[in-house]
Amino acid sequence: MFINKAQVKRQCRIELDDNSEDVLLDSYIAAVEQKTIAHLNRNLYKESVPKTDPNGLVINAAIIQGMLLLVTSLYEQRSAVADLEQLSTFPVFRFLVDDYRLSGL
Repeated sequence: MFINKAQVKRQCRIELDDNSEDVLLDSYIAAVEQKTIAHLNRNLYKESVPKTDPNGLVINAAIIQGMLLLVTSLYEQRSAVADLEQLSTFPVFRFLVDDYRLSGL
């Protein structure tokens, strides 16, 4: 995992000792990390990229913040996809992570 529940709880303004939505937050974290990797078309790593992955990327602050914004959006907008598509978070996410995206693969 690249982001953790404590980061997400701070981002969502949930008390750190409130465990009532931990399962939901775990699922959001997993989904956001998978979608970020898919969007970037590259694997992310915490510390170093293996030599066997020429397109890998060490995760950075911009990508982490993009992930946190997406988790916050999912948490705050528990509604239909049509409503989610109208959120301004997704352009902000793309602004934060698109510089690291491999296109044309």
